[in-house]
Amino acid sequence: MATRPKKLLMLGLDAALPDLIRRFAEEGNLPNIARLMSRGTFARVMTTFPPLTAAAWAAITSGAGPGTAGIPSLMVHLPGEPLDKWHTSFDRRMLKAETLWETGARVNKRTLLVNWPVTWPLGVENGVQIGASLNPPFRYFYMPLWDIASSSLFATESYRCNQVPGRAVLVTPTPATGWSGLPKSSSTALEVQIDVPPTYATGMRYHVAILDSAGKGYDQVLVCRTKDASAPVARLRQGERSDWITETFGTPDGSRRGRFYFHLLQVDGTPRLKLYASAINTAENFCLPPEITADVTQAAGPYMEVDDPWAYMDGWVSIDFYLDQLTAHSEWWAKATRYALTSQPWHLAFSWMGTIDHVQHVLYGGIDRRSHHFDEKEYPTILGYVRRVYQEADIGIGKILEAVDLDETLVCCVSDHGFSALERSPYLKFHLARAGLLSFTLDDRGEMVVDWSKTRAFPLEPCHAHIFVNLKGRDPEGVVDPEDYRKVQEEIIDALLAMRDPDTGEHVVSLAVRKEEAGTLGVFRQQGFDRVGDVLFALKPSYMANPFVYPVDVRYRDGTARRIASPEEFEPAVLHRTFTGVHLALPAIPEMHAALVLAGPGVRHLDRRQPVNIVDIAPTLAHILGMPVPAHAEGSILHDVPEGLV
Repeated sequence: MATRPKKLLMLGLDAALPDLIRRFAEEGNLPNIARLMSRGTFARVMTTFPPLTAAAWAAITSGAGPGTAGIPSLMVHLPGEPLDKWHTSFDRRMLKAETLWETGARVNKRTLLVNWPVTWPLGVENGVQIGASLNPPFRYFYMPLWDIASSSLFATESYRCNQVPGRAVLVTPTPATGWSGLPKSSSTALEVQIDVPPTYATGMRYHVAILDSAGKGYDQVLVCRTKDASAPVARLRQGERSDWITETFGTPDGSRRGRFYFHLLQVDGTPRLKLYASAINTAENFCLPPEITADVTQAAGPYMEVDDPWAYMDGWVSIDFYLDQLTAHSEWWAKATRYALTSQPWHLAFSWMGTIDHVQHVLYGGIDRRSHHFDEKEYPTILGYVRRVYQEADIGIGKILEAVDLDETLVCCVSDHGFSALERSPYLKFHLARAGLLSFTLDDRGEMVVDWSKTRAFPLEPCHAHIFVNLKGRDPEGVVDPEDYRKVQEEIIDALLAMRDPDTGEHVVSLAVRKEEAGTLGVFRQQGFDRVGDVLFALKPSYMANPFVYPVDVRYRDGTARRIASPEEFEPAVLHRTFTGVHLALPAIPEMHAALVLAGPGVRHLDRRQPVNIVDIAPTLAHILGMPVPAHAEGSILHDVPEGLV
């Protein structure tokens, strides 16, 4: 008979895929995960609908699906608010189901949370919290939890800027004037003036001197707060990165302390300049209790909320630069987790990392043989990039496991969803407008202005899985009479099912159901059901809705033009330029499956043939630990997983 484990260590590996875990483990590239698999249970996991990060992690730790937990998608729309208002689903205040750590607090178990999703703002009972993830690096929206601003580029050539326009700044060097203490330059010293960040927040102004230190062309920059070259914040040659720079920035919520670094990507004698400024991370408290923030920073480094895939996809930086960013995130995760495990008393520990998800969003199309992005010659290289990120996660797991007693700890490595290749994105609001369900114009900036008096349906941003009827008596701008509610639901479903791929002619929506039928998708009528859309829909693999309709200019022969909404119905995905990986299809299909590795006292050695349901994980862990099941759990105990418990 096995003694029940005394502790639980849950390691959240966002989007780790069961097939790649098995492949890389068999290759010998994941020795630590393979060790856990050899002594415990390995299973595929059928995730939530939709198979999105916040909804899935809420289900993993509470055993409650979206209709119970109240986390329906990446965003949450609260009843009674305007249909275009939403809240991030990573806000713990949105979660309406009890978590394992809240259950644990009721039986005097102490919890560690490290960067765990759906736990912001800080607040854990009977425990310690380090950071909280995650607002992903959206192309469509910039909505960080902790970061002050996204990255920026200052260059003498124009570059794309697909996320938060205005971050790629064209600069023109001029002869340096008014400086003191400027080092000797064989060529005329040049200067540019930059604001970091250039948009989104009120930044710091810096003076950049461009120098020719050896008579062989411009090869060095000084970045200074004033034109006093004796006190630079950065002195860089090509390829060099500065130390972390801490400043005070202005935001809509007031002044905030943040830190970032400069990286000199290019400087030469032309002169050409490419100066990268990283995302501005918080330099304020990110821990509970606050006094451990300094210790965590010393042990692991500054807290970095998200990486920067758009800098790579917009051509600012190389793939190696981006992968090195992911490495830094993986290393921070392992160090911060080890710090928590070794310095704090605990019974339940939850630690999350997102690098696997992020690299797959960028590169998955290049490793999926069914995708039009796939190229046999490029495949080994791209697979190698992905393998590297999995390996770094495994290295981190190894370092973390050194800090725990495996004879008394239940170790759960789990992911939240799968992946498919992304081929193209329908402009969902365009399709709804064409069906007469939504009415809008574009203003001078190209922003959508909705005419609510003519709008009968509106999607939950960013247009994933849920569409609301603009209902009288419920919604502030409601125009649909309750007696017409069912009719409008059917019109929405007809419009969704009418969407066809422009190249293949195939339907792009695999399923669309009325709210009353949401139980079909595991979304049940419980305390969070009022946040669920009036119509739910699943895109087929290869598709992700784009929430924008872009303006275009119609140009006449005389050179004049007028601006209209683009008639384009779909946006193509392009490998290395846009995301080519997505997870929005029906959760039952194998591509959307997540992974579960469970090892420790009381766990059977089992390679499970059938997927487990994601809501079964929390009840099963609670059962093995001998603690109560979370109060709102919908799932059941997986009785084939425990073995010989006393």
